[in-house]
Amino acid sequence: MSEAAIQIVRLAESLPDDFETLRREAGAESYRFIEGLREEWLAGRYDGADERFTTFAAFHQGALAGIGALTPDPYDPEPDLLRIRHVYVRPPHRRTGVGRVLAAALIQQGLALVPRLSLRAADPRAAAFWEANGFTPDEGGTRRSHLLTR
Repeated sequence: MSEAAIQIVRLAESLPDDFETLRREAGAESYRFIEGLREEWLAGRYDGADERFTTFAAFHQGALAGIGALTPDPYDPEPDLLRIRHVYVRPPHRRTGVGRVLAAALIQQGLALVPRLSLRAADPRAAAFWEANGFTPDEGGTRRSHLLTR
């Protein structure tokens, strides 16, 4: 698939129309972190007042294909550190480049704001994905598995 068919949109007002379908699919795979993203949106954390709270939606051929967020690290609240969180790509859109393009947008946004990004990979496949995108394994922080330093 061509990455040209992938569009990344920074969410500002609301979650995408098809978010509930994405949320159900993530839950069916036992990925509960999408519930956390929904709760944070409902709590008003992504109201646009703080650019460190950013959510990107990935659309592939016009369909919502994935989502991911950038926030201050809730476990290591250091001023020079942000955390990539709630990243999920829907099963039909995996291996199409959606994850790679979404990760690049999150990394670019994060490193424009701070010199370090953290995350916790959900499983070995996710760990391999993030390592292929420049992160290194790191257990020096609280509840993180990987770190990327500019």
